[in-house]
Amino acid sequence: MAVNLIKEPAPKPGKLKTADLYAIAVGQVIGAGVITLVVPALRMTGYSAWLAYLVAIFVGFLFVAPTIFVCSALRFGGGAYSVACDMMGPRIGGIFAYSYLAGPLYMSSFLLAAVEYVGDIVPALSSHGAKVVVALVLSTLFLIFNLRGMNIMAKAQKFMVWLLIAALLMFTVFGIVNFKYPIFDFSDPNFLPNGMIKFDNGLLTGGFLTAVFLFYNSVTGYYMTQGYGRDAENARRDIPKAILLTLPTLVVLYMGVAIAAIGSTSAAEFGESSSLVFAAKNIMPPALFYVFIIGGPMMALLSSLNSSYAYHSITIGQSCKDGWFPEKLATQNKHGAYTYILVFIYLISIVPIVIGFNITQLVNLLQLVTFMTSVIPQIAYLRLPKKYPEAWKNAKLHIPDGLYYLLCVVSIAICVIVFVKSCLSMSRTVVIVSTIGIVLCVVLGLWRSGKGNVTIRTSVWDESEEG
Repeated sequence: MAVNLIKEPAPKPGKLKTADLYAIAVGQVIGAGVITLVVPALRMTGYSAWLAYLVAIFVGFLFVAPTIFVCSALRFGGGAYSVACDMMGPRIGGIFAYSYLAGPLYMSSFLLAAVEYVGDIVPALSSHGAKVVVALVLSTLFLIFNLRGMNIMAKAQKFMVWLLIAALLMFTVFGIVNFKYPIFDFSDPNFLPNGMIKFDNGLLTGGFLTAVFLFYNSVTGYYMTQGYGRDAENARRDIPKAILLTLPTLVVLYMGVAIAAIGSTSAAEFGESSSLVFAAKNIMPPALFYVFIIGGPMMALLSSLNSSYAYHSITIGQSCKDGWFPEKLATQNKHGAYTYILVFIYLISIVPIVIGFNITQLVNLLQLVTFMTSVIPQIAYLRLPKKYPEAWKNAKLHIPDGLYYLLCVVSIAICVIVFVKSCLSMSRTVVIVSTIGIVLCVVLGLWRSGKGNVTIRTSVWDESEEG
């Protein structure tokens, strides 16, 4: 094998506590989805969109569940990349490293949603050119935050997340007070107007299950909290706790917002918009409307943008240090931030905005091109009990092996279903180009692992290695 593997010594515990990790997890997952996908889902499946969100949260948790138990047994320095390299071997690690270069595209959904909100509030900024400029300004702001290091990022994150939670709860209360439509009447013809699935011109465009998997993209991001093992004060305890605390937060906030929006505002009132601006105007006094827009949608999007910079830079940075890419790209400034990688992420995140994707197209594209980086860690998790028997036995959260393996298989199946759904929702051209990109990443990973000059620092540590 042309790839060398060395064991990286476990670093000292970091400074991020449970509250910090919870804020990062909530900010990571509450982003474009809750404030830009409710309206498209309303058009897809009518009043049942709120129920589709509940099902999506449950399905998303099944995807995330194995990560909780893995993180209670092991501490990871490079997120899902560390999982792939350590448990699947260097070839698969290389495939993951190249595939993950598409990961920062997720940030485009946050930026796109933010500029859509700005355009709905200030019509003069609704043109394509204005949206690009607004996206550049917002992304630049959080590039600067993250260049200042992890602690500055975490402090900003906590402030934004608490403001976000308060604003979304305020929207929920006003929406419920202004209920107009029978969204809990399962017999109403508008409850499930398109059945389970609906095709138009050969593309999957509507139905309850289509809405579920459109929402799915907005209910899984908290699994990325695993990437903060190096920076956590007690990773094996606090990361699983932060992930678990995020689940009830999602149920309350996502369900509350969906029920409030759908119950108070019709699809016709939303018009062509995909934002909650028009619902908020309907149910809130003018002064509180602006408080909500700043504290809710904008904080949801910007907190996700903020934490995404950090997570993606950690993962790509580890693969650069290992030699899959030029090691110079992993240069860190005096604050410990990956300067070149953060700039790369900044540039990649702007591309879909410049091209002109809408939010539904972008979500479907993301689910397609990130298939490999979603499914590889889930397959790798299957090896945990045998590769680290003592760590698994001493995990902070432990379940019977049979149940754990079942959760892993279910998570893998969900990845495949999401991939198929994305293929059915996109044009053939986009599917073919995206599939070629996936295959190219596989080929590059295999080729690079055979060429040499790669030294993987397996940044995976169990309890016995922590001083």
